[in-house]
Amino acid sequence: MKKAMISLAAIFLALAVTLPAIAQQDLPPDPSMTGRFSADPPGEFIILDALILRPLGLAAMGVGAAGAIAAAPWAVSSNTQGRVNRELLQKPYWYTFCRPLGSSSF
Repeated sequence: MKKAMISLAAIFLALAVTLPAIAQQDLPPDPSMTGRFSADPPGEFIILDALILRPLGLAAMGVGAAGAIAAAPWAVSSNTQGRVNRELLQKPYWYTFCRPLGSSSF
């Protein structure tokens, strides 16, 4: 028990000494300073993206997958499987999972 307490105290001491040095980084400008701070993208759009647009992207992935399955016979016969794959599967996936949060470009 005494060894465990000494080990725990040593770990705590090591973290107490090293964490402030790791945490010291440049801070962004103070947002209360008007005219000197602009978030890119704005926080409101990040929230809109996370709560509305990403779930819609998931729904678009489901609709795209169903559409790709329905279009598969015609895509194979016209040799356009790559285009169907790109437009109905890859683009909704990229929009939902690969795009930076809050990014408005697609």
